[in-house]
Amino acid sequence: MHIRFATPADAAQLTSLAAITMREAFGPPYNPAELVDEYISSAITLPQIDAELTDSNATFFVLETTDNKLVGYAKLRRQTPPRRMPAPYRRKGMSIEIQRIYLLQSQIGQGQGRLLMQHCLDWARQQGYAAVWLGVWERNERALAFYYRYGFERFGFHYFQFGSERQRDFWLYKPLTTYFMPQS
Repeated sequence: MHIRFATPADAAQLTSLAAITMREAFGPPYNPAELVDEYISSAITLPQIDAELTDSNATFFVLETTDNKLVGYAKLRRQTPPRRMPAPYRRKGMSIEIQRIYLLQSQIGQGQGRLLMQHCLDWARQQGYAAVWLGVWERNERALAFYYRYGFERFGFHYFQFGSERQRDFWLYKPLTTYFMPQS
């Protein structure tokens, strides 16, 4: 396994991976399949992913096998953090959002998530960011436990439009001023 920057040439494979991981993470029994499909049809399309890959405020990493099969990805996005984020990290350029981090279900529990998260944190630190932040669905207990093991802290919430349903996401942040490796 190795991690690399995604390029526009990855758009089709990344779109497919994003749709599969979205269904695996949020489909039944967590949400009705129709709701997940509704979200995917508006947010995870080839034109949408292609546009995101060329967005100067976005950075994508892909996790791939030795035979070049994508099994996970992360998207970091430079944008203004939420107002409730601790003040030192709200200044422009001080923090970056981990907007997406997903693995195929078959890869979960094998250390691939830790590998991808650590890569994101190391890259953000190398770019001079003082913190990362993210939103996570309040009912995604596996993801919440993963982020808490990494030292993320909750600082608020927002509502996320998932298809035709409004769901609540928790905002979490992690300072990057010290190196932190979670315990297994």
